[in-house]
Amino acid sequence: MPQEINQSLLLLARQYRGRSQKDVARSAGIDQGYYSRIENDLLPQGPSEDVVERIALTLGFPLQFFYQSDRVYGLPMSIHPMHRKKADVGERALHQLHAELNLRFLHLRRLFQAIDIEPQLPLPWIDVDDGGGPEAVAKAVRSAWMLPRGPVMNLTECVERAGVIVVWCDFSVNVDGVTMRTPDLPTCVFLNRKAPADRMRFSLAHELGHIVMHKVPTDDIENEANSFAREFLMPSADIRRDFAGHVNLEKLIRLKAVWRTSIQALLFQATCTKSITKNQGTYLWRQIARLGWRTREPADTDFAREEPTVFPSFIKMHMTDLGYSKAEVAGILHCKMEDFDFLYRLPAKESQKPHLRLIK
Repeated sequence: MPQEINQSLLLLARQYRGRSQKDVARSAGIDQGYYSRIENDLLPQGPSEDVVERIALTLGFPLQFFYQSDRVYGLPMSIHPMHRKKADVGERALHQLHAELNLRFLHLRRLFQAIDIEPQLPLPWIDVDDGGGPEAVAKAVRSAWMLPRGPVMNLTECVERAGVIVVWCDFSVNVDGVTMRTPDLPTCVFLNRKAPADRMRFSLAHELGHIVMHKVPTDDIENEANSFAREFLMPSADIRRDFAGHVNLEKLIRLKAVWRTSIQALLFQATCTKSITKNQGTYLWRQIARLGWRTREPADTDFAREEPTVFPSFIKMHMTDLGYSKAEVAGILHCKMEDFDFLYRLPAKESQKPHLRLIK
């Protein structure tokens, strides 16, 4: 074990637990000022192992966790919020989100030591301006993936086949989706499983837009990603015929089952394709608001979720092909069992084509 702790992981663990320096110091039986100096790497000799053990016990992390040399990354340029702007999400909640994402990346890095990803679809980079705008980029990606006209039947499978890792999370903040990219791992999209299936699908398409179009933040990236997602999931040339005739809520409900997108996304696309007038759109939006569908559409219009297959296969492969127990996998990740069970609830459905292989 290294002789020096990683202060970044100390801060990460505290933020993940949502605790203050004062609270941790008191529980660990040390002075708050002393704890603050530890966290800020201001002790020339570093803390003793006994002190680190007490902090580890207080925070509920194995001692070995704090001696890892991994780098901690900042939050990505885009966070796709649920009903609110990123600026409206509290600072403490963002700290917890930041900590959870980095914790998951620590785990992914350990799991990738025995697994290799073999993408089956290209993941192009297309500058949004040079590519003719987000709608044109969406068409280009559909073409590169050789998708047939009409609805995308399983977006999650397509994204995974392009080498992107999709992970379901139980975020403590109202964030739908987050994309993380680091030099040593495949691109990862984390989706909030608390969202209904239609919003999870749109969030994944939104994050795909960021992946293929955006490298630096601008004022327009969220609107561009939304435009990409609408065109990718509901191509204008294909959906116009479904909007023919009178568009009302009953028709939008029927189309939701066909296109596997929300009623609101369909209404946006009906407006963008000029399939309805401005007055018709205003009337329908008022109906949706009056019925309370802006925050949650009727449960009886929901469709089945698209479960990721690649990431669950990581853990299953360790426990089947490599013969590890769940406790041993948690040990590899320097993770307590209760955290392992919370973070990695595996879907009931068995993986079919995980697109990965063990490194021999």
